[in-house]
Amino acid sequence: MTIEPAETSTTIAHLVRVRPDLVEIRYDPGCTLTLEHMAEVQEARRSLMGTNPYGMLTIIPEDVDYQLPTMDKDHLAEDRAQGQLIATAVVARANMIQMLVKLYFSYFPQMHRIHVTDKEDGARAWLEAQLSGHSRTGS
Repeated sequence: MTIEPAETSTTIAHLVRVRPDLVEIRYDPGCTLTLEHMAEVQEARRSLMGTNPYGMLTIIPEDVDYQLPTMDKDHLAEDRAQGQLIATAVVARANMIQMLVKLYFSYFPQMHRIHVTDKEDGARAWLEAQLSGHSRTGS
């Protein structure tokens, strides 16, 4: 069975199901991460990926802004409870956003592996290794 890539857009991001076990989220340049917008992205991602385990590649451009309450919510709590996320790679182009992402994950530890970098190629390679390891072991 072949599953064709599916995609959707939200107010602040474009999401693509690249394959059954991989979703890419590309935030729009100049967007502002708010609680409402992040909830919209999470809902779109869950709808796009269904119930199978998967990895997530998130790309955050250099000029993204955020509202402080966005950092106070565990946006992945539902996914952690269901154990669907295998690994998350975050590409943050700006040093400040990269530091905030790392700080966020220190406040909200996940049960899956996280990789934060400014290099998209490295993030893709890391994520691919995580997904291929999962498919071999099933865990």
